[in-house]
Amino acid sequence: MSANDNSTANSATFFITRVFKAPRERVWKAWSDQASLQQWWGPEGCTVEALRFEFRPGGFFHYAMKFAGAPTMWGRFNYREIAVQERIVWLNSFANAQCGIARAPFSEVCPLEIENSVTFTEKDGVTTVALRAVPFGEAAAERQYFEDLKPSMEQGYGGTFNQLAAYLKA
Repeated sequence: MSANDNSTANSATFFITRVFKAPRERVWKAWSDQASLQQWWGPEGCTVEALRFEFRPGGFFHYAMKFAGAPTMWGRFNYREIAVQERIVWLNSFANAQCGIARAPFSEVCPLEIENSVTFTEKDGVTTVALRAVPFGEAAAERQYFEDLKPSMEQGYGGTFNQLAAYLKA
């Protein structure tokens, strides 16, 4: 049974919502423009270098994450759906230097791919970003790992969204 089945979707789904004091057009550009995205995406304390950026369904955002004193890690988005200024859906995974899918360096049971969908809504110049993440094509052990990882994901995405807030204020 996959996490996309209704019977398991609730427990294997991660949600985070954040409100930004910026118009939707500006928040959208932060997600859809290579130079902008690499300024804020990723865990706090790392720098991101975009190696490939194809913002279209079927395209990739392949990036290198660099932490002081640690080896480079790579990640990738495989964009599945883009509705301008409304929604982005992508498969997120760790990657190798050539943009191939790779296991997370910290676990053999972390799902290989996570389907993320983010929506953008605006009211009076304030934009709400709602992100939903669910394992994609996972085995039972990977789904359980994902469920157990939610507190860490709250910190990780929270930090990433903190960086987006700082970027939008600049």
